[in-house]
Amino acid sequence: MLNELYIELSQFVEGCLRLVDSLSLWQLALIMWPFVFLSVPRYIVSELVVLGLMFRSEPSEKTRFRQKLAVETPLVSILLPGYNEADTLETTVLSLREQSYPNLEIIVVNDGSSDGMGEIGRRLARRGWVRYFEHRHRGGKSSAENFAANAARGEYMVICDADSTFDRHSVWHLLVEFYRPEIQAVAGNLRVRNGGTNLLTRCQAIQYLFSIGVGRRTAAAAGTLSIVSGAFGALRSSIVKQVGGWEAGPGEDGDLTTKICLAGGQIGFAPKAICMTDAPDNWWAYFRQQLRWNRSTVRFRIRKYRGVFNPFAREFNTRNLISALDEVIFEVIFAISLPIYVCWMLLNHAEIFWQVTALVTVLYVFVNVFHYLVALAVSERPQLDLQLAPYIPLYGLFTGLYLRTVRLLAYADEYIFRRSYWETYVPDYVQEQSRKFDTW
Repeated sequence: MLNELYIELSQFVEGCLRLVDSLSLWQLALIMWPFVFLSVPRYIVSELVVLGLMFRSEPSEKTRFRQKLAVETPLVSILLPGYNEADTLETTVLSLREQSYPNLEIIVVNDGSSDGMGEIGRRLARRGWVRYFEHRHRGGKSSAENFAANAARGEYMVICDADSTFDRHSVWHLLVEFYRPEIQAVAGNLRVRNGGTNLLTRCQAIQYLFSIGVGRRTAAAAGTLSIVSGAFGALRSSIVKQVGGWEAGPGEDGDLTTKICLAGGQIGFAPKAICMTDAPDNWWAYFRQQLRWNRSTVRFRIRKYRGVFNPFAREFNTRNLISALDEVIFEVIFAISLPIYVCWMLLNHAEIFWQVTALVTVLYVFVNVFHYLVALAVSERPQLDLQLAPYIPLYGLFTGLYLRTVRLLAYADEYIFRRSYWETYVPDYVQEQSRKFDTW
């Protein structure tokens, strides 16, 4: 049995080699067009930018701004909204109290929790560690964030989740990125805390390393970054008030930063501002999370803020257009290209379908390995990321099949059924107002 399997595998490999030998490079490129014309250019651009940043010295303006911060230490308000976070709230507050930045106020807003979070919040307030507020009825994360923002007294706001922990100098690293006046918000560097739990969390750890550690670094350098994760980031308090704060989610973090970009601001990235967060450790929870996150792409990019694609619209400018195109092309169109490509191959090249599929899979492994090496070179935690090396060959299957399939389902679900407006992540009476007043 094993001998027969070995013979069949050998014949298949020989067929792949004959295919490569029989076609010119241009013919092969045309047959593998999604890989050659969508994947490879994006990898090459991001890697060149990141490697170039490694050799760039710190701007003198940034050095002077760091010195100014050390002298003036403006007040920073940390917004900590939470719903049923009794198990993690105190750990997160302790992590924030250990920050090296000396002038912080921590504002905890309990969004109608039923698990004892209120008791813990009140105890922390009695100790003088936090300013504590609570909603009697749940209003959703946006409601809690807006309440905390209205109560905040700081020149800057730091937003974070109540189940995250932070490196000791993270707030410092966020603030320093405001050295340029056009920077109105700064994204932190999210990492997976439970990356060693199982194969799923390891794949997510690689995903965060690639998409945040490399991807957001590249977008920020190009001035086209348009997202500050609600798990960890900083904003100028003035811009939050100017754009009207957070609107009902899901996707409220991307919605806010899109409004900031439309108002003329830019988003920075602080790679040394490390936030550790737990990723879903079972496939169903991850599936639901990805559905929710990817619905937001259609809700905001294609529907609500579609004016960024219209050169005659008031909000149009080149930087916002490039940012939107990057997301639409390399997420929406790239996901849609999978079934189109499979159908095209079966109709036109059915006789070599499996050989081409195998070849593309192998090429993706090599590309991901190189991408991993670049990410490792700029990583703030290389020892942690070295443990991910054995799983890089499997990562292509994870992103190429599972994640793209989930994205396709999310895009279709949102485009046809507008499912994000019925998401239980936000209370129904809040969603009702969103459905009524959102831009359609």
